[in-house]
Amino acid sequence: MDFSLWASGFPGLLWELEHRRSRLRLLNNWTIPALGEDTSRLLKDVRFRRQVVMKSDHTLLTEFWDMVTSRQPAGVSFRLAGDPRAAWLLQGWPDPQNPEKYFGMLKEAVLPVTFVVDGTAETCQLALGHAQYPVLVLRLEEREFVTCNEAAQKLFSGAARGGGAFTLGDIAPGEMGETLVRASRLAVEEGIWAGTLMLRSGSGSILGSKVRISPCSTGTDVVRIALLNIPDRPASCALTPHTGEREGARTLKEGLEKLLEQCPGVDGLMFSDIQSARGRVEVYGVGRLFASLGWGSAHAYEGTIAQDIERFGLESLTVEDTLDSIKSIDWAMFIPCGVRSYFAKPFYAEDGLHAVLIFAFSAPSAGTPGEANFQRLYEPFDRLVARWRAGKTLT
Repeated sequence: MDFSLWASGFPGLLWELEHRRSRLRLLNNWTIPALGEDTSRLLKDVRFRRQVVMKSDHTLLTEFWDMVTSRQPAGVSFRLAGDPRAAWLLQGWPDPQNPEKYFGMLKEAVLPVTFVVDGTAETCQLALGHAQYPVLVLRLEEREFVTCNEAAQKLFSGAARGGGAFTLGDIAPGEMGETLVRASRLAVEEGIWAGTLMLRSGSGSILGSKVRISPCSTGTDVVRIALLNIPDRPASCALTPHTGEREGARTLKEGLEKLLEQCPGVDGLMFSDIQSARGRVEVYGVGRLFASLGWGSAHAYEGTIAQDIERFGLESLTVEDTLDSIKSIDWAMFIPCGVRSYFAKPFYAEDGLHAVLIFAFSAPSAGTPGEANFQRLYEPFDRLVARWRAGKTLT
């Protein structure tokens, strides 16, 4: 049977995701009546999901997308806030021939939404035991782990003092534990927290882990902590340390504007200051696309370009059309600013990713300029950021 004919009659929405490009493509036209044309935004825009999905079910969708990003088969049912009597099913599976692609469907669900951990109602478990990355469930008031999966058990086994199950103090002693608890409380307040946390493995080594924390249900202090599997960063993303200093701009803004002047056809230039230990990034943009954007405005690390670069070990990232993107930063900032395509380049220091330089365009493009067009600007940008960090500029 012809696939297009089959897809057109399928009672649901079929989609395909390209992991490294964070690009989601629809394979047919189908909508949830209550959402209409915004149905596809349910898949792409995390802020929109928080608005329309029942708060008690949102954590399930967060875990679903964790498993999607980790290229694992996943399925979840959920309800919309405007119509809690109906349930909807999201299901996805990796392409067996191409690990970079993932297929999925959205349709009406038959089974009701249920989620439980160790018999405790109103806590989350969506294939917790099947996730290949470490996942722990923490009750904040008692600072006790409710449960964890096999990957977490393997990573932290041996950490417990005197044998037995490991505790929060075993894997995050002292200030590390306080930092984790603060991040967890922010997740309860804001719906999610993502960033870098220091933890101690069962062997005693200190790990700088990329972590996503989400509340397990409404009105409780139980959180799900996922340690995302981050590959080693590509060596080609790190610049050779420069010695000495050439003449530069007096301010960060002036320096970025000078770099933009050397980029004909580019409609905006942005420096993203990566602060993953604080779970956020701060952005500084110049050019007409970013004229109305606050200088140094802060955004959550979750859903950013930096998170994709670190998770997939990318040497650069090109987005040909932001309207196809599943990154929350594209929907929260780039699309409202009029950005329809961009090229992003990461910069590393000894302690990891510290900056991303983004070349933005007002039109979608299958041929957005890349590495060869901008490579000459990398060293001047690196020097500019180094001076700014050293406090030698005023803004």
